[in-house]
Amino acid sequence: MKCTAELKGQDFIEVDTEDSSYLRVIGCSQTLNLLRDIRHQFGEDTSVWPLPTGTEHGALLLKEALEKQRGQWTFPYLHEELCHCRSVSTEKVDQTILAGAHTPEQVSRLTSASTACGTCRIEVEKILRWRGLLK
Repeated sequence: MKCTAELKGQDFIEVDTEDSSYLRVIGCSQTLNLLRDIRHQFGEDTSVWPLPTGTEHGALLLKEALEKQRGQWTFPYLHEELCHCRSVSTEKVDQTILAGAHTPEQVSRLTSASTACGTCRIEVEKILRWRGLLK
């Protein structure tokens, strides 16, 4: 089964749960360099690659793809819409986080999520914390 992680319109990583040497990548030079370095250091078998700890989008995407491949992916918010007041989707919030918004304030500024009643701010913070960007 193919597992993917994507920053829409920019980077795409695909791995396979049955063929751990399968890796398909479309991305910027930063992401391609990260994957080249990891492949050089750990070989072709993605099942033995360590999970990246970086905060740049390539590392976040690779971590997501590898967690999906290993059956460890559990996104912290399961509803399609995260901010009901402003009708902001969970996908838009997560894509904004992947693109570099690493604080609740940046996410709010770029998506308008949690700028009305503010009750969804805790969900924004959960996603940031889960992505390893907020303590």
